Amino acid sequence: MAFDWPLKAATGLTFNSYYGISNYVDQVTSSGIGDYNCGTRSYNGHRGTDIFTWPFPWYLVTNDYVEVIAAEAGTIVLKDDGNDDDHCACSGAWNAIYVEHSDGSVAWYGHMKENSLTTKTVGQTVVAGEYLGIVASSGCSTGPHLHFEVYKDMPYSTANLIDPYTGSCNLLNSTTWWDAQKPYREPTVNALLTHSAAPVQGCPTANEVPNFSNSFSISTTGYFAAYYHDQTSGHVSTYTIRRPNGTIASTWTHTSPDTYDGSWWYWTWTIPSAGPNGTWTWEVSYQSTTVTHNFTVTGAAPVEMTRFDAQKTTQNEVQLTWETASEHDNDYFTVERSGNGIDFTPIGKVKGNGSTDEARQFGFLDKKPVAGVNYYRLQQVDLDGAAMYSDVANVEIVTTSFYIVPNPTTDRIRIQGVTERTTQVRVFDALGNLVRLATGTAASAPIDLSGCATGMYFVEIAQEGGIERLKVLKR
Repeated sequence: MAFDWPLKAATGLTFNSYYGISNYVDQVTSSGIGDYNCGTRSYNGHRGTDIFTWPFPWYLVTNDYVEVIAAEAGTIVLKDDGNDDDHCACSGAWNAIYVEHSDGSVAWYGHMKENSLTTKTVGQTVVAGEYLGIVASSGCSTGPHLHFEVYKDMPYSTANLIDPYTGSCNLLNSTTWWDAQKPYREPTVNALLTHSAAPVQGCPTANEVPNFSNSFSISTTGYFAAYYHDQTSGHVSTYTIRRPNGTIASTWTHTSPDTYDGSWWYWTWTIPSAGPNGTWTWEVSYQSTTVTHNFTVTGAAPVEMTRFDAQKTTQNEVQLTWETASEHDNDYFTVERSGNGIDFTPIGKVKGNGSTDEARQFGFLDKKPVAGVNYYRLQQVDLDGAAMYSDVANVEIVTTSFYIVPNPTTDRIRIQGVTERTTQVRVFDALGNLVRLATGTAASAPIDLSGCATGMYFVEIAQEGGIERLKVLKR
């Protein structure tokens, strides 16, 4: 015989692998235990190979995700069906199919799911790879697995028992019955998964709680888990969480403390408040193989802005500056201005950087601000057209027809811009006391502050149509 592997993943199962081996044929006829490889991976009197499904075997049963298939062409000689399939301990009868091959050998496929067996009846033939049923836990079984048992001829006795594996301690047959025999230990990552809470393994279905989640909001805690079969003592796994642009958000290693038929480990990690949004990658490198699992992050602003300022220049222009800590799919910024803080009008556009996790600085000069308070905000626009707004910054632009020179002063000042329309100039100290008064034509003459104490003074210039107020520093 040249058996194919008797299981396969059904359409829709995305695990990297779905099984492990818990028991081989017990080669020792006495009370001892020994498998074909001279190990003890069996139990006393065990006559088959137990291939268990992993991880979350009950989830796999519920969704019909692991199929039993014919390892070799043959004729169905017996079927057992209609028995409970959710056993966690040895009890009752199993659901099974028995296939006889052209050389007279017979393979048993046991513990399958109730009513999942092929509709073919006893006496009908199957080809290699043909569907036989779904892995479950019927009969004498502590959890979902396939019991694969082989006899070279009738009767089904120890004398005719076959161990399909060849090895130095196989006393039943000298050659392998597999088309491609798998190694005794096959260190493999079965799955990388993400969870909303700690996953719970249990038996049966009701006690198994996967807590699967492939979508997380910012600032929430995710559970990042790795599942193996035949993980070996001393083997190192390197785990990495990558942002949508491929950069590393977190990485660490773990060394297996022992050798396991099936194993699993999980870690918690909090999604950064800054995101970014998009598809992230959970990754493990193990035994020269990399396995990945994608998950999404939502709720983060596409641009993390750390600063937005507006400053008046000496030319009464307004310099806007802002800085981002990260950008993701950032197309451009529209600069908007308002005179009342409510109604904004676009006045310019600044190109974004697409996607980057490096801090970037931006600037825009408003050469024509309006008199009074100018309010500014940024509209950030994504590559897909989605938009969001920044906080508002403001700056006051004071326009005047009068200037004080010199300012600061040590003695005299002159008011530039005085005309015949100017009716009065008054100077007050910081306490509001009037210290100088000039009216009529005297308003255009120098004002002597030499006798005044040092400090800040306020100059009030009255003319037809209103009053303007300026400051002067006396030193």
